Amino acid sequence: MVEFKSNKSKIYKNAEEVFNYLSKAENYEVLMPSNVRSFQASENGAKLNIQGIGDIELAFTRKEEFSLLEMKPQNQVPFEFDLQWQLSDLGAETEVEAIIHAKLNFMMRMMAEKLLVDFLNVQVHKLSEIMNND
Repeated sequence: MVEFKSNKSKIYKNAEEVFNYLSKAENYEVLMPSNVRSFQASENGAKLNIQGIGDIELAFTRKEEFSLLEMKPQNQVPFEFDLQWQLSDLGAETEVEAIIHAKLNFMMRMMAEKLLVDFLNVQVHKLSEIMNND
């Protein structure tokens, strides 16, 4: 598995507030980058259409209270992956990082790396903007 990480960002809220926000799939719609053409939230995940990739149905597969959220595809996708949000509790602040673990061969890694890192960075940036201006 290859690991792609976003930039880390500080959110001026406690880890419980950030965790609760990220635990609701409907909140992800405003975090999506512009290459996401459609987004539909459900109780346990979301279905999105990403330009150049197609439809992906993500569901929460693991939640470790106030520190980790993990989502995995529930439909056929071009490669196996998971998306994790890792939260570090700093008291009144929380450090957030988004990570994708993907099963990619060397060529696919070279083609996908920039797209995946950009996808993660946009989400972390938007999350910081929304929660820090709340």
